[in-house]
Amino acid sequence: MLKSPFRYTFIISSPHEPEDRLSNVELLQQQIPRTILQPAIFPNQQKVPFLEKLRKKSGERTGVTLNAGEIGVLLANRCIWRQIVHLKPNEEDIFLILESDSKINNYHVFREKAGLMMKGYDLFFFGGWTGRMMLKRSTIQVFDPPFKVGDPYIKTVCSGYGYAINLRAAKTLLQYTKKIAYPVDEFKKYLPANRLKIGGVVPELVSEQPGTTTIGHPNYKGFLFQSKMFLVHLRNSIVSYFS
Repeated sequence: MLKSPFRYTFIISSPHEPEDRLSNVELLQQQIPRTILQPAIFPNQQKVPFLEKLRKKSGERTGVTLNAGEIGVLLANRCIWRQIVHLKPNEEDIFLILESDSKINNYHVFREKAGLMMKGYDLFFFGGWTGRMMLKRSTIQVFDPPFKVGDPYIKTVCSGYGYAINLRAAKTLLQYTKKIAYPVDEFKKYLPANRLKIGGVVPELVSEQPGTTTIGHPNYKGFLFQSKMFLVHLRNSIVSYFS
């Protein structure tokens, strides 16, 4: 079992998920001490009050309407953030948030360096945008090669499957998601610049298990989309290198 630097680790899961995800949650519980299972919220399986009104309001505010799965993920994360605030933790306490398909890629580095990696950060990504998160070159520190830690270029941060927060971050995230708007993992769209000290590690220490999303996103494999993403990654690489 890993020696955890986290006060608690929350794992978002549901007994109604596929067997491979349930088995993965059991493995995570064996690997990490002090885990808390946060029930996943699936609006197609349970009643979410004012669901359609919430969806409509998100579209009015952002131009893009959240689907039911995205609202469920947002609500589940907010439940975790509220629990953290209610615990009244010390400022140095950190909490890890995982999903049912999260995977720790390097046990040794995670055990020995996870706490040090997050030192000085309020919000830290152990995995981001399925491995495409990029760090600003001027902020990079090498911990245990090939793992590097630094400030991510915010436009490459899109992840909810492996991040850690402190009390300040929990309060801030609750504040800026109290009005329905963007998906919870689109931090760059609702968190004001410089409101939190944000860090990340590349390559990913926590990644997603291969499989089908339960949120309901379409499958983006078309030529036009892939071409657009190539240009986006090229831009992100240039910006990150000169930052």
